[in-house]
Amino acid sequence: MRILLPPSEAKQGGGRGKPLESRSANTPLDQARQAVLHALGALLRSGPVEASRSLFLPESIAAQALADNARVTTTPTRPALDRYAGIVYDGLAAAALSPAARRLANRDVLVLSGLLGVVRGGDPVPNYRVPAKATLPGLGVVRTYWRRKLDDLLPPLLGAGLIVDLRSSDYAAMWRPNRMGALSERMVGVRVLSPRPDRSLGVISYPSKYHKGKLAAGLLERVAAGQSVDTAEDVIQTWLDIGGKDARLTADNPARVLELVTFTSTVVC
Repeated sequence: MRILLPPSEAKQGGGRGKPLESRSANTPLDQARQAVLHALGALLRSGPVEASRSLFLPESIAAQALADNARVTTTPTRPALDRYAGIVYDGLAAAALSPAARRLANRDVLVLSGLLGVVRGGDPVPNYRVPAKATLPGLGVVRTYWRRKLDDLLPPLLGAGLIVDLRSSDYAAMWRPNRMGALSERMVGVRVLSPRPDRSLGVISYPSKYHKGKLAAGLLERVAAGQSVDTAEDVIQTWLDIGGKDARLTADNPARVLELVTFTSTVVC
């Protein structure tokens, strides 16, 4: 099993890992990352106004985000699952995983990243702010640049089992399998629905993100306990086991999407 996650704009600071500049960079993925890092450096030299605009930085955090980006190759790193700190990662609660589930997460969770393309859960990540929709000089829109690269670079990381896609739309656009290929047949997307005030169901941002993280944790713990996650039905059972209300598979291959329903739209962390 592999789990695809988006990154988060919110990140934990600090770290004790070696910075990017101290790590070897000799694989095709490393070379693609170097192009992004060089383009980011060029953008920062254009000045804070242009850099903030191209990186879609809110004014309230722009100065700190630009400073973090300027140090991105020299600052200490943290494992990806300890660096990202948004709502999905609140739900995942990597620090609370069992030791066996955390080992699986370090290997089997793949996070799409505007700066780094894709990282495993245990891979070193600096503090940075480069969203997939950013525009970098010489590269264009980041997600478009990575889409061209990840067509070749991501499949070797996907193993041989089920691929559970929990990404948001910006990061789903960075890589999609060939709709008629074997990877598409192994992949299942997830849409989390919650009750609205009018009693209809819909995607509500906070509970959708949070419960995707909870589902990821549940899948990892299921595999760590020796149970299988080989089919969409196994994902549904995991959802029900962690307290989900209902689930349905909305389409057959090659575009399978699970709709998972929560009991309420309120999340208690």
